[in-house]
Amino acid sequence: MSDDLTISGAGSAAVATDELYANAQQLRGLAREAATLRMHLASIDGLISMSALKAAGAPAAAARAERDIDQARIVLAEIEVQARVLDFSLNTVADGYGFVELFVSNLVGQFSGELGGVLGRLLPVLATSAGAGGLLIGAAAGLNAARAGATDGSQGTRRSGGGGSSTSWARENNGLVTNPLTASLVRTAAQSMGDLTLGAAGLPSQVAGLVPSGAAFALAARSVMGGGSMFGVLAETSVRQVSSQPQEATRAPQGFAERLDRVPDTDETGGAQVVVERYAVPGEPDRFEVYVAGTVTFSPVADSEPWDMTSNLANAAGEDGGSYASVVQAMDAAGVEPDSPVQFTGYSQGGGTAARLAASGDYNTQGLATFGGPTGQIPIPESVPAVLVEHTDDIVPALGGQQANHAALYVRRDVFGGEDIPTQYAVPAHHYEYYQETAQLMDQAKSDQVTEAAARLDGFTDGARLVSSTAYRYERTPSS
Repeated sequence: MSDDLTISGAGSAAVATDELYANAQQLRGLAREAATLRMHLASIDGLISMSALKAAGAPAAAARAERDIDQARIVLAEIEVQARVLDFSLNTVADGYGFVELFVSNLVGQFSGELGGVLGRLLPVLATSAGAGGLLIGAAAGLNAARAGATDGSQGTRRSGGGGSSTSWARENNGLVTNPLTASLVRTAAQSMGDLTLGAAGLPSQVAGLVPSGAAFALAARSVMGGGSMFGVLAETSVRQVSSQPQEATRAPQGFAERLDRVPDTDETGGAQVVVERYAVPGEPDRFEVYVAGTVTFSPVADSEPWDMTSNLANAAGEDGGSYASVVQAMDAAGVEPDSPVQFTGYSQGGGTAARLAASGDYNTQGLATFGGPTGQIPIPESVPAVLVEHTDDIVPALGGQQANHAALYVRRDVFGGEDIPTQYAVPAHHYEYYQETAQLMDQAKSDQVTEAAARLDGFTDGARLVSSTAYRYERTPSS
């Protein structure tokens, strides 16, 4: 398996591995150290000159020491220059790779947008109303998901991201979906759905081009939901709390792996999908850490479980779906006020839900970490320190479209990297255990980008005392 972490974002256009960034940092440190030593030697050398040594009748050893100092200053200057040149070269490589990636991403986005618009306009039957395109798209998506649910018939957990059990064919052929190329194609297709919807509505390409990609993406998701609801699927409902129970926790998490481990496992929490931790800081308002579970069922029918496909679509649509409403209720029950400092951590659907909560502006969000969440087109404010973790061979985050949150630290990993893919899961690159591996690699990372992000998240609870940790379970309320 690949242990390489690719890092981008955080306000920079550069894209590189953690190892490259760490090497560049070491070179900068070496250059600074060489410059400091050279200045110290220059100060010493300036006190006594060769002529002064001769005038004082100093022994030959003193003259040799003077020459050695001069030589050392030359060597240190060469080391400093070479270290700075290598540092510049490594960063140039990172900037160049980032430029190419951004260029290709924009080119693909433009192409997929134009293609989506053309395809939409080529379907005259869909042009009868703005929602007709969404109607057929939603029907197709809903019926396809229903067939998949009938074949699988399983409930997933936080550990599988909703994968649950699956057919042996899907497991044995999971290499078809566990591939960076497949994930890239899925991401492009998901991104083009907004333009397809706008084209189907008959909107001229000149006007459609003015619609922000995030808004078009959300419109497509709303169209899918609207169309699906006419077939009895993807229809939102209200939610209610059915239980709450204290969790065993004695301190705040330290590092990405511990943070991800706090995300509730619905098997171990009696079905609870949200954990809220409350911390007290002397002289300050209480602060909160919120952890959100992944998809529990892929069923398109909004039955009793809010962590379902309907909530996934609602997150993409920018609406208050079942999982979103559940977390809001859990935070309210835990005592979170609008001005309470809060951090969100989520996995899979929980990542999308956490990103939506951070993007809402309704909370005093101090940090966000998502793992395998479809967050690409959720507009996370640049003021929110965010870490978005994805696997390049995982199609689930690709369903969120192109990653547009360039101010966030974006960490990627190709989990299998051409190696044998395990057959016990249908979508193994999305499975929790592999994201836990990635989180552990992030804890071992040496680059400033990752270590500083970890320090910001961990620093949220510096000097704080854990008051309570509570797991909440929610169910949908059947519509009358």
